Amino acid sequence: MLLEQLTEIIEFTDSDSLADALETFNQKGIIAHTALPYLTVVFDNAPTQLCHKLKQIGFKGTVNIAHLNTDARGHYYAVYDSVDYSHDEAQSWLEGNL
Repeated sequence: MLLEQLTEIIEFTDSDSLADALETFNQKGIIAHTALPYLTVVFDNAPTQLCHKLKQIGFKGTVNIAHLNTDARGHYYAVYDSVDYSHDEAQSWLEGNL
């Protein structure tokens, strides 16, 4: 999928479908990718655009994405506030929440 197509998917996502994830993120500073309505291809290929969209709709702090690849379970992502979590802490959080 092209970056342009992924950007359109991100931009046209209804912010109502992100409301629960927004609330959880703003309370805890971290969420799993499964809280969002996006396929892993978005996290893999358009992380900057995704972080920008999330910030735009109200995710507080400095929004970043951590990736964890497990042979047994596949790819997992955490969307986290890098003010509250380091990249390593976000990855550890993912490992503990699989």
